[in-house]
Amino acid sequence: MKTIRSPKKNQEVLEIREEFMPVDTRPLDSKHRITLGGRLYRLLMCKMKIDSYKVFIGKSGDILLRPAVSIPSSEAWVYKNSEVIGKIRKGLEEAGDGKIEKVDNLEKFLGNL
Repeated sequence: MKTIRSPKKNQEVLEIREEFMPVDTRPLDSKHRITLGGRLYRLLMCKMKIDSYKVFIGKSGDILLRPAVSIPSSEAWVYKNSEVIGKIRKGLEEAGDGKIEKVDNLEKFLGNL
């Protein structure tokens, strides 16, 4: 995905290169809305707790819905600080690889960080 600036109205344009597969055809309801339907919703919810969708419209009229999740504002600093998020990801990777350490005194351990 690449972000570029559109010459019109200083609008941001994303260049998205992905492969898509057809999943379902959904009709518009009386208020011109589209529902995802139970099967697709369950499939998406198995992967993550989605609470919104970012909507993209292509030049040819294609619509891309990108699942999104919200985070509390008190936790947003973690994602804005590349050093902190890098350390968290490294720690999760190490834990996944079984590189763990048992701590008997948590207060002492945290004091030594």
